[in-house]
Amino acid sequence: MKKIFLFLILFLVFNFTFAQLELKKPGEVAVTWTQATISVCPPGIFGKEACEFFSILEIIQRIWNFILFIAPFVLTLEIIIGGFWFLLITFKPDARDIGWRYIKEAVVGYFVLLIISGVFTLIRFILGGPGF
Repeated sequence: MKKIFLFLILFLVFNFTFAQLELKKPGEVAVTWTQATISVCPPGIFGKEACEFFSILEIIQRIWNFILFIAPFVLTLEIIIGGFWFLLITFKPDARDIGWRYIKEAVVGYFVLLIISGVFTLIRFILGGPGF
């Protein structure tokens, strides 16, 4: 313990000594005049720079991309919850129907989401929208 304490004190003393040596060097300050135009702009949001505005279409597209990103995780969670309801069949006879409903609605909802996404992509491809 004494060796660690001695090492710590020596380490701190040497660091303070070198820090004092750095402070004794004279500094240099350079001041210049510049002119710049100043405009009041909102800060950048949604990954944009300041003074760049976004459209409603871009907001809808970002929300849609987020829904498509999170959908597989929600599907997996719903299937797991349905599976837990299947495990409860011995305690509650209605649990099989509840579990089957969870799984069926999750899979149908995910396929509807994929079909809607495919239709939007097809329309955008035919009309030559953004991204094509």
